[in-house]
Amino acid sequence: MNPDRIERLTDKQRQCLRLVYAHKETKEIARILGLSPDGVTQRIKAAMRTLGVDKRRDAALMLAEAEGLTAYPRQVDPSRDIASVPEPATIAPSIEGGRQYEASSVGAMREEQAVFETATSLRPRGFQLPLPIWGGRPSDLGSLLRLGWIFAVMLLIALTFGIFLTGVEALSRLGRAAG
Repeated sequence: MNPDRIERLTDKQRQCLRLVYAHKETKEIARILGLSPDGVTQRIKAAMRTLGVDKRRDAALMLAEAEGLTAYPRQVDPSRDIASVPEPATIAPSIEGGRQYEASSVGAMREEQAVFETATSLRPRGFQLPLPIWGGRPSDLGSLLRLGWIFAVMLLIALTFGIFLTGVEALSRLGRAAG
């Protein structure tokens, strides 16, 4: 590591690299520093060129080592795409009237299963709309069902356009008959 290269970094470049070291994304860095995402990207790329590295994490690590931080910090903000694994909580069978139902009829289930059961029971079976309603997500539809909806929408548009053209033709005939 060349200390001259570290000294050539601007304050804004150093701030950006510190936030990269803290596992922040470009948009988050832009929001924190009050810059545009393109401005952040330009500063990081300029810092990478100055330090002679190809990856932004390497540049951030070089700056951190120069500033006395040796251990790479654990990921503070976990990725939004990865859900954390909760401890499986179970819901025991209900006791009604002082008597417990048989385990075979009700049984204990994990809390996530109970939530899933209630969310899926709200959705009607068989006919699924391509909209996120009844607790569903837009990605719940399979590819064949999506193609079916695309075809149905195209057919509806063609039918509506045909009715419109028929109405225009009827009005033009009415205009010719009156004139």
